[in-house]
Amino acid sequence: MTVQQRNINPWVVLALVCIPVFIGALDLTIVSAFLPEIIIKLELPVETILDDAAWVVTGYLLAYTISMTFMGRVSDLVGRRATYIACLLIFMLGSFLVAEVDPQAREGFAGLLYNLSYRIQGVRPEAGSVALTAIIIGRVVQALGAGALVPISLALVGDLFPAARRAQPLGIIGAVDTLGWVLGHLYGGIMVNWFASNSQGFIDFFASLGLNWGAPDWRALFWINIPITLIALGLTWWVLRGAKQERAHGRFDYIGTLLITGTLICLVVGLGANIEISASTTNFEDLGGLPPYALPVVGAGVVMFVLFIVHERRTRDPLFDLNMFRRRSLSMGSLANLFVGFCLMVGLVSVPILVNIRIEDASFLSEAALQVGILLSALTVPMALAAVPGGWLSERFGAGRTTALGMALAGIGFAAIWQTWTLEVADSLIAAEMALVGIGLGLTFSPISSSVINAADRDKLGAASALVIIMRLLGMTLGVSLLTAFSSQRLALLAASALGQQSADPFAALDTYSRLTVQVLTEIALLGMIVCIAALIPALLMGKSGRSQQPTNERALEPGD
Repeated sequence: MTVQQRNINPWVVLALVCIPVFIGALDLTIVSAFLPEIIIKLELPVETILDDAAWVVTGYLLAYTISMTFMGRVSDLVGRRATYIACLLIFMLGSFLVAEVDPQAREGFAGLLYNLSYRIQGVRPEAGSVALTAIIIGRVVQALGAGALVPISLALVGDLFPAARRAQPLGIIGAVDTLGWVLGHLYGGIMVNWFASNSQGFIDFFASLGLNWGAPDWRALFWINIPITLIALGLTWWVLRGAKQERAHGRFDYIGTLLITGTLICLVVGLGANIEISASTTNFEDLGGLPPYALPVVGAGVVMFVLFIVHERRTRDPLFDLNMFRRRSLSMGSLANLFVGFCLMVGLVSVPILVNIRIEDASFLSEAALQVGILLSALTVPMALAAVPGGWLSERFGAGRTTALGMALAGIGFAAIWQTWTLEVADSLIAAEMALVGIGLGLTFSPISSSVINAADRDKLGAASALVIIMRLLGMTLGVSLLTAFSSQRLALLAASALGQQSADPFAALDTYSRLTVQVLTEIALLGMIVCIAALIPALLMGKSGRSQQPTNERALEPGD
């Protein structure tokens, strides 16, 4: 599918589509800032409800990832504009379901679930549990819309920009998406704290308008989503109103979608991965770790993935045309993106753990949270900004060389961390090294995206765009699981050797444990450096771009809207 331009400024469209992409990514991690408050307000028992409450985040991540896998292809078949608008409406519906939830489960969607559960079970369910279920369902609906926005936006850029000019806008969308979910917990924490600090002022303001409203709480964040998304929807519709679209031939691959969906669910659930890293991360166990059912669940995922490959090779209209992977730019770009996702997690997990183990008193927890936010911003903000020069360099020196330069810079940053981090390392040095890693990874966003998308057929831009984000998320998911397993075992081994030789002084033991934790963090950085070096191989094999491999495939298109 392509969009024929009629006096459309593609940069205006890019700016508009970035707004809902950012909001949707924010909502991936925003709940972590106030999940304890949700549990308390719903009057749920903390000791038994934590696993269920975690699905407020995990459910969003799963639906976010799954939506990417097939909605890009849907946009190829149905039309980019129509699919994009539908996804915005789905996101707004999910935001509404979360925002209007009644903690007492008497009204709204929660009330509907309560009555349904009562009729089926014959006993009155616990109101708080029903309200939590309503929140989880609303979050899943949100994510089904938000996740699809990313590949559709990437594909829309592929439609509006010529191949030689796609690198910068593609990198910007990837950076906005990544920056959104990294900053989500910080945004959520700041806003909820602001609501609480000014609660009486809000009540007085509403009273002056004749409204008997209470002070806003966490639900207000989801109400905010609705007008912002509605404005973006209206403006995008208006900008693209004169655009004539074309749709690809073929049928939607339902079987392939079910198989790849099952594969992703098994991987995320089986690996126990949690890519949501926040200021409260104090040790390696906070990252997740393999659950007891990991082996059979991951095994089921592997079986479904094999079946997916077999099916995709045999079906006439596959969800992902595996023949595209024969094109070096696409296959090597996807592999490089897997490494980028892994290295991104190395940077994200290190800072919160280092900052929190240096806390001497629990009263400094709030200061530590602020410090984590600042130091993580030293990684993520340069990473997002570097997407722009990454596109410029890619257009002039080639996608492969630019990606290799970015991974080399990130590798140097990890090498510096490996050599310099101690328990007393200065925050300024941490920030400088994080910035170097962030700049390096950010430089890869544009060239990798353009390499993969430019190598795809015109009628498969949506599917190729989905592949860009999926591979990075897969790298992050695998990365956090592997890092957790390695770090926990390594720290336990070092602690058993070192602490067994010390006296019973608890302060000395705590200091030793903290220093051993830093040692493990430096070893993780060494691992990040090695992965960056390994990523140079697919990066250099990407070549200049995928333009020379992209067939016109005009006969695969038909007019449509």
